[in-house]
Amino acid sequence: MIIDARLQDGTARSVRVIGKGDKERLVPLPAAFGQVFGFWLKDQPRGEFVFARTAGQKPVSSQAARAYLRGMVQKAGIEKKISPHKLRHTYATNLLNAGAELVDIKALLGHESIATTQIYTNVGQERMEQVVGRL
Repeated sequence: MIIDARLQDGTARSVRVIGKGDKERLVPLPAAFGQVFGFWLKDQPRGEFVFARTAGQKPVSSQAARAYLRGMVQKAGIEKKISPHKLRHTYATNLLNAGAELVDIKALLGHESIATTQIYTNVGQERMEQVVGRL
């Protein structure tokens, strides 16, 4: 869960995340997303949690987050089944396709083992051709 966002010049540069086992990590945000997220954060009540049920006091449940995402997907007219977990897989795959190393993706996702990270990444045909093309 995201518990805090660090703002600089109105832009969110990173978020503090608590993952499984209550492990905390700082995750940097892409600049374009950080600008939009920072703009949104300015209008939100500040509390302990960024996404909260009541004025930042209690975190949104994973069930509520899934329901919200489901509503946004439906509103956008997307027919594919999309879940927070699928978005996490997509994020990892996009990082890999953009040239990120598995060890960096592992850190961003908060995994203990690189083997877990490999499960999250789908290596596409284009990526394999790029890797072979380096020879």
